[in-house]
Amino acid sequence: MNYDAPDPDASPELDAAFEVLADAHRRYALYYLRGRESAALDEVATVVAGWLGTRDDPGDMVAPRDRDSVRTALHHVHLPRLAAAGYVSYDADSGAVTPESLPEFVETVLDRSLAQQRDGVEQSDESVFDRHTGR
Repeated sequence: MNYDAPDPDASPELDAAFEVLADAHRRYALYYLRGRESAALDEVATVVAGWLGTRDDPGDMVAPRDRDSVRTALHHVHLPRLAAAGYVSYDADSGAVTPESLPEFVETVLDRSLAQQRDGVEQSDESVFDRHTGR
């Protein structure tokens, strides 16, 4: 195999992007925010908590305390981190979250990651469906 050497000038930007995208809270927030003009913190927290809570078992219910915990983590850690990376604008006072234009390689990583997540959910859904329908 022939591998091209990495561009040393791109490494810091790539390393920073992968560090930001390594956390599911931040990836899920970006999945949700892409294609939207803006969203409220509470809305993002509800969606992210639901996705996090059901990733192991799509039939699980998310408790209000789980949503509150995710909201707190988004407010204090994850949204400020996404804002520092330039991926969102976050007004902590109003709770308004606005997606920013993402670098092309970040869009690609998110597209592939989301596709992989969906494939896993579809396989889980099929097995849950099969158990409930006897097929």
